[in-house]
Amino acid sequence: MIDPGPYAPFAPAFRIALPFGLLAGVHLPPRADPVPHPVLARLHPDERDYARTLGGFRQVQFVGGRLALGDLLGELGLRRAGVLPNEHGAPALVPGFVASVSHKQNLAVALVARGHGVGIGVDLEDTDRHRPGVAARVLRAEELRMVEALPVDRQWVETAIRFSVKESVYKALHPFLLRYIGFGEVAVWTEPDGNDRVEPFLRPGEGPFRFEARHAWIGNRVLSMVRARPAGSGV
Repeated sequence: MIDPGPYAPFAPAFRIALPFGLLAGVHLPPRADPVPHPVLARLHPDERDYARTLGGFRQVQFVGGRLALGDLLGELGLRRAGVLPNEHGAPALVPGFVASVSHKQNLAVALVARGHGVGIGVDLEDTDRHRPGVAARVLRAEELRMVEALPVDRQWVETAIRFSVKESVYKALHPFLLRYIGFGEVAVWTEPDGNDRVEPFLRPGEGPFRFEARHAWIGNRVLSMVRARPAGSGV
């Protein structure tokens, strides 16, 4: 369980060192009002200019994610530079560093790591509101059988965990495959300690890859993190 700390808009929520990266969270305001100038001033000028082209929650979420990223870059010894989205919408860092960002309502998170030839992904999902029909759309048949064998009050939570881990897998794999990856191309097998197993079903000639996957809890929200690297890369 991750403690998000006292709530204040655009204030740090947590910062954690993980085996494959640094994770930080930033509280977001509940409304889509324009981000105040003193908060924008905390961004790199390039990020500030980009944020001003956005509106509503897109601006709020971008600023929160970049504040979380900025909190981590210095920890890794990287000189603060503007981190803008690349052509695929992912944070574009200098070679040798990788990052992923996610946000849900009142929280933005960023995961940053050193590494060449490695991809990382982070995702946040709410579990307090059951969404009928999601399991059939995002789970493979073997996953669905396992989930449906659980007590009814556990089925949605287990579905949400797998959904989140898959989202993180897709972010981690995208730099290698540069294509949309369907939910059926990955199976996720969860563990009580949060160290999950990823089983890929990619197209012929793609991979193989090694995965490290983990999920944790922030209240009723699941946070997933994944690192992917080509098998045999030695990274």
